[in-house]
Amino acid sequence: MAAGQAIAAIAASAAHRPGMGLVHRVYVPRMLGLGLGGLAVGATLQQRDALYLLWPLLVGHALLWPHLAHWRARRAPQPRRAEHVNLLADAFGGGFWLAAMAFNLLPSVLVATMLGMNHLAVGGLRLFRRGLMALALGTVTGGALLGWELQPLATQATVAACLPFLVSYPLVIGIVTYRLSLRLAEQKAQLRELVQFDPLTGLLNKMHWHAQMESEFARWRRSARPVALMLLDLDHFKRINDEHGHPAGDEVLRHFSRLLRHHVREADVAGRVGGEEFAVLVHDCSAEQAQFLARRVRAALAAQPVPVAGGLHVTVSVGIAEPGRWQRDAAQWLAEADAALYTAKREGRDQVCLAPRRPR
Repeated sequence: MAAGQAIAAIAASAAHRPGMGLVHRVYVPRMLGLGLGGLAVGATLQQRDALYLLWPLLVGHALLWPHLAHWRARRAPQPRRAEHVNLLADAFGGGFWLAAMAFNLLPSVLVATMLGMNHLAVGGLRLFRRGLMALALGTVTGGALLGWELQPLATQATVAACLPFLVSYPLVIGIVTYRLSLRLAEQKAQLRELVQFDPLTGLLNKMHWHAQMESEFARWRRSARPVALMLLDLDHFKRINDEHGHPAGDEVLRHFSRLLRHHVREADVAGRVGGEEFAVLVHDCSAEQAQFLARRVRAALAAQPVPVAGGLHVTVSVGIAEPGRWQRDAAQWLAEADAALYTAKREGRDQVCLAPRRPR
């Protein structure tokens, strides 16, 4: 729980500079990995009776380096690049300790695996390859300074010192990965909403509403299940913008979209398909039944002035069309609804007009 709270606090405090999220995500795993890894390395050095020579370096690397690396990356002009350099420094240090441990099998495998996992997770194969080179360079440096020995067998004390690292580090990586996946899922949902919906009204935007219309027309071709297409256009909307300003016009659009969502059913598909033009696919309804819905919307709009400029009275014209076998595609269906809307406008606005049916 403490590790999870620390990760949450770090993520919450992340700055908005590119790469800062990575810097903070790596901080806690590095502290835990180097701390518990240092315990395993220390036990191995004790097995070699070499701890008294290297313990200051080991303590500094295990306990001080994570904070220094975090401080350095946070203040760097390019935090992501700085963190990549930190990870390569981790690999160099890991290689040095491999040589210092005389390649004791269990702790060496744990250290190399931790480093490789970090590099793959952060930078993919490119950083992984660079990390291998840094690990090899650190190993060569350690061997040159300390001498080359091979003692692959671990004592029980060394095995016991490796267990906390073996158990805890994958759990922390799992927590970090899970939290990141949740964040990515939220961002994906937000992006999908931004792409599909009109930001002003919250209704489907033109592109996605048209995709729904195409799909509905194809479904009607297969099943002949009733559906009506309703186009709604706010009357004299340009005059509202000219006389009261665009903020008032935006409030009119928001007011009408709220009213429209209130009156259409959950199964119906409403969208904003133009500046002041809206559209609804009314499922399981004939044109005559959709006409009742349009009249309710029209009456509600007339009864509820928009709360701007002392109350604006706005009206709406509506055109309705059903799909028919004579229509080649959904575009012709839409054109018939648009023609009915034009008739409503021509006959004085604030009207609901149905497209004429043709013989099936």
